[in-house]
This record gives sequence, C-alpha cells and structure tokens, in this order.
Amino acid sequence: MRLRFATPDDAAAVRAIYAPVVRETAISFAETPPSVADLRAQIADGQYPWLVCEAEEGDAEPNAVVGFAKAGPHKDRAAYRWAVDVSAYVREGWRGRGVGTGLYEALLETLAAQRFHLAVAVIALPNPASVGLHESKGFERVGTFEAVGYKRGEWRDVGWWQLSLADRPADPDEPRPVSAVCDVDRVGAALDRGAASVDR
Repeated sequence: MRLRFATPDDAAAVRAIYAPVVRETAISFAETPPSVADLRAQIADGQYPWLVCEAEEGDAEPNAVVGFAKAGPHKDRAAYRWAVDVSAYVREGWRGRGVGTGLYEALLETLAAQRFHLAVAVIALPNPASVGLHESKGFERVGTFEAVGYKRGEWRDVGWWQLSLADRPADPDEPRPVSAVCDVDRVGAALDRGAASVDR
C-alpha cells in the first residue's frame, strides 16, 4: 500500500469512489456527483490536502486508488480559516481494512503541520463506520442537528464531531498551503504509518 498526496490526475479515480456514495446512500447529502473537472480543480487548489491510498499489488489492479481523504474550509468567513472540515471515502471491497484509519493518520498530521487548529467532521446519521473512525482518532461529538436533511425518502439527522489539532495561541500564524508541508518529516512519517496500518 502507498499513501500519497493526490494530484489532479487522480480526479477520475476519486470520482469513481465517491459517485456511488452520492447516488446510492444518504452518507453524502449531495444529490449529483461532482464532475471530474470539478474534482480536478479542488485537488489543484493547493490550500487543503487531498490524500489517496494506492494499492500497489494484491487484490486490486496495480496503482489503483482504493480510498481518499480530504479537507476543506469549514466556513467561508475569514475568522474560520483555522478550522477545516474533513472526510474520507473508501472503495467498496476495501472498507473495514484500515484504509480510512490510515488516510486519517496522515491527513490530520498534515493539517497540524499546516497550522490548522480544529478539524470538524459532519456525519449523516446513522453511520456507525464513520462515527467509529472519527472517535478512534480522538474526535468528540459536540452536537446533532435533527432532521436537517431529506434524502432517499427520509429526514436525516446530522452529527458534528471535532478534534483539536494543536494548541490555540493568542496570535495564531496563518495556515500554510499543502506545498509548504509536503516534505516535512512528520508528514512523511505519518504517510508511512498510515500505509502500514492498512490490512492487506
């Protein structure tokens, strides 16, 4: 297994994992999957990390992307810029094998190195797999919006979880782009640890 930073060329593989979640489940509240072009632009943005888990051998074609994790802005207003929303999605057949855990290992370390201070997970309920993943990484539930969304014929609750990534200084430094941390030792080590945690 290999964990690495995504490139725009991974957009089609990312969409192949995410599109069925949009179309067939209520895990994502999106109703139409993003286009490959939209995903290419998001990955290329450079401020927020996108990571992929690549199966180099075994029961997937060589170099197949079997999962991804990403971060994005929590809110648009400037005061929120030290907080990020995070999520991970894993290809069917690879779920329950530690791919999401490994991706989060690296994603959270990357975000801390970028000087983000809070990671937020917004989870459509029920979703015990996602809740278990986030709580295993230290996220704490902070609230629930009841019947806040309607998808696939039902009203859906959404839970909010958060994780502090670093101490909060009185005068925080600005978050750094992904390019500023790609070669940081702690990030590389987290990518290696994440890959090692996947059950081959």
